[in-house]
Amino acid sequence: MQGFAFDMILCGIAYLFLVYFMFTLLKKRKKGFDGDDDDDGGLPVSTPPEIDLPPGVCLPDGSPKLRIVKEDVQEECLV
Repeated sequence: MQGFAFDMILCGIAYLFLVYFMFTLLKKRKKGFDGDDDDDGGLPVSTPPEIDLPPGVCLPDGSPKLRIVKEDVQEECLV
């Protein structure tokens, strides 16, 4: 029984060391991370590209909004 308790204590100590080293290595790794890199390998683009739209078509301004527009619709009845 003493051998089992000794093994459990050693396993617990080894576990604590592994967790400690894991957290310290992850902290060092995250310090230099900018968050801007998406690993696509392309060149960074600061402005959106210009879209060539046909005449009479324009992009909406502002953000999309959830708005229900009620229109007066008259239905025709066939008699």
